[in-house]
Amino acid sequence: MSYQGGNMGVAAGVSLVFVATIPRIFLTTLASRLVDDAQIAWLSVLISSIATLFMIRLLLYVLSRTGGDLIDATRRLLGNTAAWLVALFYIALFFGNTVLLLREFAENTLLTALPLAEFSLVTIWYIAWVTVFISFGIEVMGRVSYMVLPFLVAFMLLVVIFLIPFYNINQLVPWQGHGLTLAVYHGFSWAGINIGAVLLAVYAREFQTSKTATQALIFGVGGALFMKVVYSQSYLMVFGVNVGQEKILPFFEMARLVYLNRYLQRIEALLIALWGMVSMLALAVSLYTAVYLIARILNLPSGRPIIPLMAGIAANIAMLPPDIITVLGYEKIYHFTSSVGIYGVPLLLFIAFCFKRKEVKRCNTV
Repeated sequence: MSYQGGNMGVAAGVSLVFVATIPRIFLTTLASRLVDDAQIAWLSVLISSIATLFMIRLLLYVLSRTGGDLIDATRRLLGNTAAWLVALFYIALFFGNTVLLLREFAENTLLTALPLAEFSLVTIWYIAWVTVFISFGIEVMGRVSYMVLPFLVAFMLLVVIFLIPFYNINQLVPWQGHGLTLAVYHGFSWAGINIGAVLLAVYAREFQTSKTATQALIFGVGGALFMKVVYSQSYLMVFGVNVGQEKILPFFEMARLVYLNRYLQRIEALLIALWGMVSMLALAVSLYTAVYLIARILNLPSGRPIIPLMAGIAANIAMLPPDIITVLGYEKIYHFTSSVGIYGVPLLLFIAFCFKRKEVKRCNTV
């Protein structure tokens, strides 16, 4: 596990941010958005992504002036105790994200591909392959994400295009949904759904320059935002509010409607392979980030020995909730909590930097 990399470029950074912030488009989030905001759900998606983009850009600005990564900057501006607290907070967030994604992807695999399989075996299968994958490090994950990204985006756009005959534009009205104010509130309060973008600050040392990380943020979050808005509108035009909010697997239900000809049907089977790739990458990035932060605050030469331990804990916690409804309730709480990681920590470090600007500048010139 390297702490002094500097090898990752824009493409790897964009891919990592994209796979870390897009996976819930394959889960129940689209339906939940319709429940909260109806036809104006796209606005809450837009606001949450823009808020994330602004706050993480603010954080990267501070890091570019202080040097190092998130832990280094916190230690330099607020002290060692604050650095520990910030690290522990983000460890909890990324580890919690791993647990939630693991449970939801395992449940969805049972519903779509393996209805007769044992839930615990599917969960262990996922986490076992993730454990092997993350042992290669963040740079390898970045390269793999970069190779997978074109196929992922292409398939998602093809589904949207093939569904054009099912679109009913009248489903988009009334455009204000449950109200503009409510949509704005949900947008800001649900910014934590993009907590994966914080990885740019966590791995700031791994990028070639601060400009590289900034470009990865803009294109990564921007690309994920584009796909989320496109899918929220497509889903709404296909199913409408009343039917759409009842779907457990919105993306899968959309893919099931695609019909090319009598010789080429059921392309949702391809979606399962796509599901597997996205889930593995998203789980790997989240779990590795939690392990990386543990190794950083404990000054360990490598975090690889604790990867199996963290993976086993994640799998056991993921299997604790009795049903998927309970998991979705926990996920809402998680998104509100992780919003603190989007707003609170970057703002705190920026304020501290403003007060210690001269001191930081003087230390950098030494």
